[in-house]
Order: sequence, then structure tokens, then C-alpha cells
Amino acid sequence: MKIALVCQKFRTDYGGLERYTISLARELLKRGHEVHVLANRWEPHDHVIFHRARAIRLDSPVKNLSFALSARRIIQRESFDMVQSMERVWRQDIFRASDGINPVQVARRHASPLKRRLALLNPRNAVLRLLEYRIFRFGGARRILTNSFLVRRQITDHYGVRPEKISVLYNAVDTARFHPKQAAKWRETVRRQYGIGPADLLLLFVGNNYHRKGLATLLQALAPDRKQRNIALIAGKGDAGHFSRLSRSMGAGDRVVFAGQVTDTVPLYAAADLFVLPTEYDAFANVCLEAMACGLPVITTDNNGASEIIHPGVHGHVFPVGDADHLAHALDLCQEENARKKMGEAARALTKNFTMERYMERLLDLYAEVSQEKSEMTALRERHP
Repeated sequence: MKIALVCQKFRTDYGGLERYTISLARELLKRGHEVHVLANRWEPHDHVIFHRARAIRLDSPVKNLSFALSARRIIQRESFDMVQSMERVWRQDIFRASDGINPVQVARRHASPLKRRLALLNPRNAVLRLLEYRIFRFGGARRILTNSFLVRRQITDHYGVRPEKISVLYNAVDTARFHPKQAAKWRETVRRQYGIGPADLLLLFVGNNYHRKGLATLLQALAPDRKQRNIALIAGKGDAGHFSRLSRSMGAGDRVVFAGQVTDTVPLYAAADLFVLPTEYDAFANVCLEAMACGLPVITTDNNGASEIIHPGVHGHVFPVGDADHLAHALDLCQEENARKKMGEAARALTKNFTMERYMERLLDLYAEVSQEKSEMTALRERHP
């Protein structure tokens, strides 16, 4: 098949959306498909054919709209068998809504109804909603692909899309790279690097934007009046100064270590005993899947799409957003080594259902369904011009 992937930045130094697109391109090439990428910026990649979809970089609204319209012109000009977009553009066969939808994102950022209404009037949000209406309400995509039922519910609730038009396909994880055997190589070295003792119970937090990822909730759960005596290693990009001061004010400063942004998280997973992500909202936090593949129990919130694959008490625990007491109780339940080991083994076993091979099988099945629909529509138009 001649497949087009739409992503503004086809670069490894950006976020999860970009890394997903690069990984998908490689997998499609391995299976013999002709891969085209519509992007504004990219890194060269063997055998990938690039088309520049220009984005006018005056400001965010203009950039997003100009990219969407430029991508539409390329799609109209070329004869692609399949177009999968990771961006909100005017027309695609499959739109992957990996980061949720704009109304939910705005609601999560602004608790005040007044601020929320003002934010919705912001030109950037107005353009994103325009593109979402085009995709969800006015035929801008034949199918919607989400990485959790959480996002599917949000799309059906806000835009009235029929559930059968939305396919849920959980993320994949490299179970060879993210593996419990990494502990033998990295555990002692990493703990020594960050001054963490061999007997300390190490909680790992990985995420950018510490506010949205719920770091304050974790610090509250570690407060000195709690029963746990755990060490938290905080990795990612965020306001470390603010949260360091906050942890000290709560009396947990001696039990919180900030590692900053880390290029390779495998050694951190290898050094940890538990993975904790008290996120306020994530469509599907892939770090949870990576931690599980490394044999770690995962504690996260019910507003993380990844929580859908976690059976409480079996693979870890799930708690309500912002509930530090509930999180502290979950940490209590994970203090005993045998209980953690059992949950970690179950978590690792579960991730064998989320390999890239299985992901590609299901994705290509979806491609086949959409191709069949397109063929039937073409035949219908030819019979009834």
C-alpha cells in the first residue's frame, strides 16, 4: 500500500506523538509498504518519502490551520491508498486522537468556569475545535483511532460520534528493551548515583509538566505523618525548584530526589521498586506500560487511559485524581516485598499482549476495513455518477 502519515515534526527529539509516527513508519516499511510522511520538519529516514506541509509560524492558530490546509492539498494531489494523521488536519482516512480532544484539555487546565470560557475563545483553541468539528462532525475522517476507551467516551460525549466509528487500540511497548533483566545491570549503579540505599523502597515518577502529572499529590502522600518511609525519584521536565520547595515544606524533602530530564529511562525503571503516576489526565501514559514491561507494579489515577489495563491488586493500583489519602493507602499495600514481586510479575506478563507485532496486526486489519469501505464507495459512485 501507498501509505501517508501526517505529523508536523517527524523528529526523535520531540514527544510521544512524533516517536509513535517514526516507529509506525519503520514498522510499515518492514512489512513492504510505501511510506510517505507529510511534515513541516523532519529527520532524514531511509526509504521514507517526505512531502513538506508548510506551517506558517506566526503563532499557534495560524501554524495549525496552515499546516492542516497544506496537508489537504498534498493529499488531494497524491493518490495515497491510506492516510493516517496524528495531527488535526482537514481530511484523512484515519485520525489518531492520541492526546484527547481540545474541550477536555481546556477543562483540565482551567477549573474555573469563567477561565474555561475565556480559554475556549483563545484563537489557538478555536482553531483546534474547528478542526475537530471538521474531523468528528463533518466527515474529515472515515475512522477515529484512540489509545483508550477514556478518549473514545470523551469523543462520543462531546461530538456525538458513533462508537462503532472509533477503534480503540492500546499502545505497544518494546518488551525486549523494557525488561526485568535490566535490573541486574542498572539497579545498583543508578541507586548509588542518586544516593539511594539498596534497602530503600524506591518509587519512580516519570513525566513532563509536573503540575499536570500530579506530582503534588505524590508529595502529599509522602508527607511525614504518613506511615510509609519511601524514596521518590522524580524524572522528566518540570519546575523542579517549585516542587523541591514544596516537598521540603511538607517535610518530605529528604525523601524526594530530582533527576531532571533523562534520555534513557530504562536504567531508572531497573532501579525502582514501584512506578507512580498520579496524573490529572493522560489519554494513555506510555510510561506506565514501559514500567509494567520492566516488572514494576504501577499506581496511577482513574483519569489515565492506561489504568484500563491495570487490575487493582493484581498489576498495581488505581486511585481517584488528587486523592493523596487513597494514594498513601495504595503505597501501604505495596510495602511488602512479596506482594510487589507478585504484582510486578503479573504486570510483566500482561505486557506481552501489547507488543508491536500485535499492534501492527490490528492496525493493518483496520487499514483493510477502511480500504474496503473506500472501494465500495468508489464502486457506488461509478454506478451512480
